[in-house]
Amino acid sequence: MGAHFSDKGDRKRVQSFVDKLTPDMWQFHDEGVTNGWIERDDDGEKKTRVYDGACIMLNRPGFEGGEGCSLHNLAADLGVSHVATKPDVCWQLPIRRSFEERDFGDGQEYTVVVIGEYDRRGWGPGGLDLNWYCSSNTEAHVAPDPVYVTEESTLRELMGSEGYEALVEHCVEFEAAKSVVPGGLPGLAIHPADPK
Repeated sequence: MGAHFSDKGDRKRVQSFVDKLTPDMWQFHDEGVTNGWIERDDDGEKKTRVYDGACIMLNRPGFEGGEGCSLHNLAADLGVSHVATKPDVCWQLPIRRSFEERDFGDGQEYTVVVIGEYDRRGWGPGGLDLNWYCSSNTEAHVAPDPVYVTEESTLRELMGSEGYEALVEHCVEFEAAKSVVPGGLPGLAIHPADPK
């Protein structure tokens, strides 16, 4: 489908990193430079171009410069977070930030920011067509560290550093409590698809 840009600033930021990609880093560099790496969808919104059945930024299996997203690989090469190099919609996955209006009974509504998993339901009616999205599969749950550690840069960007530090404090306390209860605390912190 390609990655839609959240706004002009998102597109310009990504462009600055696309300009750093070389042919040995980006499998479709020549195609992207010659014919463009951005296209418009049916609604006229700009997004990364689809080329040969996938996002033009996707280096296919066997590419000597590295498989996967060329912008993600560039981040690793530069020693920066992928949050800097990739379109907003790409780096936010599999974390989802949503805004909900809630009435706590005092007659006023408040906006509550919710941080959770971006699963297929988050895409709306078309979500079932996104067969590449796999956070519900056991293969997506093999990291030795918990999500709050592996997704630190994403969470810091979505929550702010103060919010992230509070999250870490709660998670560390929870992990400590879990370790003293035989068999752990049931129903908490383990994703249903976790193979453990």
